[in-house]
Amino acid sequence: MTSSHTLSRFLEYSERLTANAEAHPDVVGLVLVGSGADTGRVDEWSDHDFFLIVKDGTAESFRQDLSWLPDAGDVVIRPRETDHGLKVVYRDGHVLEFAVFDDRELEMASVNYWAVPVDKTNITARVEALEKKTVGGKFEEEKEWELFLAHILIAVGRARRGEVLIAGQAIRSYMMRHVLGFVRDRLTPVAGTEGIEDNLDRFRRVEKQYPAEGARLDHILQLPVEDSARAQLDFVLGLGGFSDKQEAQAEVVRARLGWL
Repeated sequence: MTSSHTLSRFLEYSERLTANAEAHPDVVGLVLVGSGADTGRVDEWSDHDFFLIVKDGTAESFRQDLSWLPDAGDVVIRPRETDHGLKVVYRDGHVLEFAVFDDRELEMASVNYWAVPVDKTNITARVEALEKKTVGGKFEEEKEWELFLAHILIAVGRARRGEVLIAGQAIRSYMMRHVLGFVRDRLTPVAGTEGIEDNLDRFRRVEKQYPAEGARLDHILQLPVEDSARAQLDFVLGLGGFSDKQEAQAEVVRARLGWL
């Protein structure tokens, strides 16, 4: 549960960030995203996610010189993550994840949960339009199923030749993404959690929406690489709803790997 102290500190930082953005002559907008917008889920591990929109031609200067941030002198880590974005860590461990866009670049972003505390032009309307066109990867059952099976063969083959690290990456990331797609397609989330799904990331909030399945999948991820791959296949098939063709495709994979 979020303490009142944790929430007040989080909100106080948002307020100071907003004040700095409002006062800066080259800033045209500030968009808080994630828990910055949906503060009901703030806890001690929540970071601040946001977009800063600035006058065209000035964005790079904001990425290089962070003096516009509250407590900029306490920043101890500041890697450039993308062309537009940085991760920032303060001395107390507080984390920021943000992107700085020139005004003309805002439409490059994707948003779901958002709030616009600073809007000096028409940022709010533009973000509303962005939300309407922002969708996660559409679940295409046949494609997801066949990619899932192909990943199993590739990953287990690599593990058997001794490339365990890259095999583990595939099994715990690429394959699990497909598994979670089937969970969300086949199962109904716990009542009251329907609205918290992150349509940009299938891995987010699984434990809240599907607690039993989340616990089981966490256990599966802890297994050795090949055991994990086999358990994932069994898990997905156990969700039901597969055609005879799909069942036969699974048997091809089992036969190739000697899992019959």
